[in-house]
Amino acid sequence: MRELKAELLSILTAMPGSKSPHAEAERILLRVLSVARPELDTFGKLYLLDPVPTSLERKQALDLAQARASGVPLQHLLGEQTFLDRDYAVNPSTLIPRPETEVLFISCAEWISKRKPGDRLRFGELGLGSGVLSCELLVRFSSASGVASEASPAAIELAQSNLSRWCGVDWSSRLTILPVSADQAFEVLLPHAPFDLIISNPPYVARGDEIEPEVARHEPESALFPWNDDPDFFYVDFVTKASRLMAPGGAAFFEIPHERADRIEAEFQKSGAKQVCLIPDLTGRPRVLRAEF
Repeated sequence: MRELKAELLSILTAMPGSKSPHAEAERILLRVLSVARPELDTFGKLYLLDPVPTSLERKQALDLAQARASGVPLQHLLGEQTFLDRDYAVNPSTLIPRPETEVLFISCAEWISKRKPGDRLRFGELGLGSGVLSCELLVRFSSASGVASEASPAAIELAQSNLSRWCGVDWSSRLTILPVSADQAFEVLLPHAPFDLIISNPPYVARGDEIEPEVARHEPESALFPWNDDPDFFYVDFVTKASRLMAPGGAAFFEIPHERADRIEAEFQKSGAKQVCLIPDLTGRPRVLRAEF
């Protein structure tokens, strides 16, 4: 197995912009070798047991490494990505969940934990994507229910699969998914208002922003760029409707681009919120905006 890992590393380290070849080689090994060996459920067991790959497993692992070296995201090749402590199905129809979005959810969860225990939590999410945010809310908070909008039919199908896996087959009794068009924003949530919580990682990339080639090639443009190429569109739209969307004592959480954090914060000051603050990501850059009403 260690010889195979060395072969994988030689392929992955040659990839332009390679960032974590050792971790990616381990993920490939664990995926391929665990199919016939269910006991290999952790990297520790992988190295402890040190299985001998079959010729087929060796070919599968090398094929995955070659595909990864060509620029295909490893998450798409493996069909999953870990978000917090759960593995979620992913595919090219949605953004791959990232650590920045974990910061968004953790910030939201910390705010929820300060509410009175047992209080109903009615939430709305703009941009369901793979479903990780709504799913985590339903799993972690039994009093939570809400609605989520999504413009991509393929993303809705993926989210439904993730919701069924982690929330059970009756998840639809707690979450309503609203199919929308790409140019619709918070108006679709108004009939379901008021909300105790709004959470969103909306499309916010500007056309002139620097973006990794891998992301540009393999992740959906509609989830990166707003339909009208106005990178602040969804934030401004929320501000214009906040008074009708939010219940007293509620809060809204948005993932934001750190480059425009101050401008977006200033815009949210017009929303009628009692408090607006920026929350940093793991690199110390402002990544989440919280507005309390």
